[in-house]
Amino acid sequence: MANVSYRRGIIQMMDAYETTDIEYEIAVDIIISHKVLFPSTDLAEKPQTKKGLYSFGKTLLIDLRRTEQEIFLDIHKNARYKINRAMKRDPLIYHELTTPTDQEIQQFVRFFNDFALNKGIPPAIIDRLKGLRDSNSLILSYVSNENGDTLCYHAYVKTKNSCALLHSASARFNNSELRNMIGRANRYLHWEDIKSFKRMGLDWFDFGGIFVEPLKDGERHINTFKMEFGGQIVDIDRRHYPNTILGKIIVFLFWLKHRNRPEFLRAKRLRQHQYALKS
Repeated sequence: MANVSYRRGIIQMMDAYETTDIEYEIAVDIIISHKVLFPSTDLAEKPQTKKGLYSFGKTLLIDLRRTEQEIFLDIHKNARYKINRAMKRDPLIYHELTTPTDQEIQQFVRFFNDFALNKGIPPAIIDRLKGLRDSNSLILSYVSNENGDTLCYHAYVKTKNSCALLHSASARFNNSELRNMIGRANRYLHWEDIKSFKRMGLDWFDFGGIFVEPLKDGERHINTFKMEFGGQIVDIDRRHYPNTILGKIIVFLFWLKHRNRPEFLRAKRLRQHQYALKS
């Protein structure tokens, strides 16, 4: 389990990973719990009685308890080709930071937030990343070329048995040859991460979520990319618990904006059968 507190604007947040058993006396506005329903999850867990906003998403898991060869052969042949080419022909260097410094976290945030601005997605929060680092729950990895240019970056939340992708970003180039190499570099980065986490003795590589029902081309592309690596799809139980009046207002506004998303509709259907149904 990993917990981290941080500020998002004027809101004091806490993320709790691998649990829905929340202590509500914690002095934050909103608690967000994330629980991946791994194949060994106890389906009889008692639901929380406190009112909150429930969502039931999906993620893709790679079982690291298999041999490296078994994991690699489960990857789609086109992705395997790109990984092999990246390893043998592209001038790529893999870097992994298991205890990143403040400066290294800042470098990641600058890289990711430029990418996020271009993609129209939320930026990374530096206090959240530092909090994860301070609890030994953050891993950063990236690939650079022979000139030292960073091509792609990953940030992971590390728990007892798994690493889950939190952020992923790639450099943007107009040159088509460089764009193709970055595509290979990103697959290579995932593969090197998978091998590293297996060496750490972790059981699962978690792709950090897939879209339940992809509604846009970008969402479909992300799902397709992740599914190239094989693995198995499981559910994620995610809950937003407001602890203050401000928290209640923010969670209500969040619900208004996202209430028709597939993961919230699934939660509405499945909540009365706690973890018992899959769709």
